[in-house]
Amino acid sequence: MKQIKAILYLAVLTAMVSACSEDELADNTRPSGKVPMEFYANTDASTRTELTTGNAVYWEANDTISLFDPNGDNNRFYTTESGPSVTFTGEATPVEGTYYALYPYDANAQIKGTTITTTLPAEQDAREGSFAQGLNPSVATADAQHNLCFKNVCALVKFTLVENITTTITKATLCGNNGEALAGTLTIDASQENPIANVDPEWAGIEIALKGNLIAGKNYYFVTAPATLSNGITLTLYNSDGYIWKREGTQSATFTASRILNLGTMQPDEFEPEQGYEVIDGTYHIYNAKGLQAWASDTDVLNKSVILEKDIDLTNVDWTPVGSNMNTGTGYAGDFDGNGKFIYNLVVESDASNVGFFGGLAEKAKVHNVKFANAQVTATSGAAYAGVIAGSSMGKIESCNVRSSQVAGHYAGAIVGNNSVQVNGCNALDVEVSATHAAGGIAGASYGKTEYCSVSGNSHITTTGSSTRAGGIIGTSSQEGGVSTSGRLLKCAVDGATISGYWAGGIAGENSFGIVAQCIANRVTVTHNSSQPSSRLGGVVGYNTRGDVVASYSAYSTIGTEKLISEAMGGIVGYNNNSSSNVYGCYSTHVSLLGTVNNRGSIAGYTGGHVTSCYAILPDGVTGISLVGGGSFSSDHCVDAGGANYEVLVTGVDNLTASDGSVWEAVKIWDLTASGTPTIVSTYICEPPATKP
Repeated sequence: MKQIKAILYLAVLTAMVSACSEDELADNTRPSGKVPMEFYANTDASTRTELTTGNAVYWEANDTISLFDPNGDNNRFYTTESGPSVTFTGEATPVEGTYYALYPYDANAQIKGTTITTTLPAEQDAREGSFAQGLNPSVATADAQHNLCFKNVCALVKFTLVENITTTITKATLCGNNGEALAGTLTIDASQENPIANVDPEWAGIEIALKGNLIAGKNYYFVTAPATLSNGITLTLYNSDGYIWKREGTQSATFTASRILNLGTMQPDEFEPEQGYEVIDGTYHIYNAKGLQAWASDTDVLNKSVILEKDIDLTNVDWTPVGSNMNTGTGYAGDFDGNGKFIYNLVVESDASNVGFFGGLAEKAKVHNVKFANAQVTATSGAAYAGVIAGSSMGKIESCNVRSSQVAGHYAGAIVGNNSVQVNGCNALDVEVSATHAAGGIAGASYGKTEYCSVSGNSHITTTGSSTRAGGIIGTSSQEGGVSTSGRLLKCAVDGATISGYWAGGIAGENSFGIVAQCIANRVTVTHNSSQPSSRLGGVVGYNTRGDVVASYSAYSTIGTEKLISEAMGGIVGYNNNSSSNVYGCYSTHVSLLGTVNNRGSIAGYTGGHVTSCYAILPDGVTGISLVGGGSFSSDHCVDAGGANYEVLVTGVDNLTASDGSVWEAVKIWDLTASGTPTIVSTYICEPPATKP
């Protein structure tokens, strides 16, 4: 920044009126009224009205100043010359006292005592290489010899347009991010050694606008009142289509009188509509939070589709969930395409039944390719569903990500509280999910399909109280009557998460009538905080009732703690209930089962169903834990810890017809050819005989 010094020496050249009578002269009296005067700006001045090379400033022809005589009259003086030295001409009253001056001339300017009142316009003309003529206010006080020393009272803010801009820039605006006063009515004490303009807050302008075509590769200047912008500056460029480009700074900045603050070179990329959105063929194309709010306020928002064009920050936005439930007419039924963009800092706290970015998604809804970061979703009602994407969904949620976010509710999931149709290809990273009944890294409850999803990082899925469910992917999963693909957990993975619930599992807390297939729980910690001893914990599923766990494994995980008391604990399933429940083609490796446990097994803690074609490898130094801890059924075609006859896993094993109608073959699940222990063939997936689109 370079200091601008304005030192203007004005010599008063006395002009006598030739028509004065000899009597008047003899009485030593002066003529009444104003007389012509000339003021001279000498070559020592370094700051005037037009910036030139090296930030020198020259006077321009037709520059004008206000000269306040001792009577307080505002007199207009002007120059017809330009350059470093010019002569100003005008008329003023020649009386005893102090003269003050103001640049530029303002017919409405006033002086009271030593304080001058004038106006700095918020709309200024764009001028390449300089500020507009008639700006950059300065004041001066006459000395005993009637010389004036002008000093700048405002600041300059400079920016440069990059040379390769292809669009036409028609306006630039500058504002502080905290609404600071930058223009309007100014008061200046001209008697101060370093006078500063102060803005009257009642009439202040908080945005300065440069209007006119701005040329690529040129410098431009805003003239602003001195100010400290505690939350930073925003510069906005407008093109000829009315679209905007913004550069928002967050660091505190100071506009200092007589100094230039250089913002540097602006290189705008994509311009966006000023209102933050545009509607094309009935679809909202959204660029920022303002546009997102406009879409949410549309009277027909439940049917309005969206494409996000840029990342969106919802900081300080009071968001109301779109759609109240899963019913047609009250739930969102459009297509929300995130286009791979982020929505940051969503905050929702509500006592509604369904809480999230969307409250409820109806049957035809589709939400896909959107990412959320730093979201906080809290359902305060005693029986509410909460999720970052949606509280409840009868639609499809695909390829959505949530990271570094917190969700809380009765049923809570990082993606959705209640999935009744489909969640596919979604991921959660570093999430905190808490619930009073069922919590899941993806969904609190799922009555539909959950496929190809993952939870990773420092994630915590926690429930409090008795009869709770917690799962790395799903808190509780259940098949919906008559829907063959519902209650289906396929190809999901959890890595490094901590899961705590009365019934808790690395993948699902409870699997009821559904199927968990081709799922992986790696390095998870599964525990509970209930005082009741009937808790059920599993490396994959805590409580499996009339459901199937197929071709899945748990590795290097910790189930329980040394002081924990549990009813059943297993490397794959804690409690495998009912004769129609199956654990088929699964294995656990290096899974620690800790605490006081009534039924402990490296595959199933307790089974009233079937454990078929499974094997386990215990942690180093651990012995004496069988595949099944207790129950009415023993394992079949399985290999106990320490065994090596893995051929038994595929020899003579009956196929499994799962609850969704899919048929699984042990011989196709296992790869026995690799060296070491068998692995599961990840590409082997069985579909049910009919799927719902």
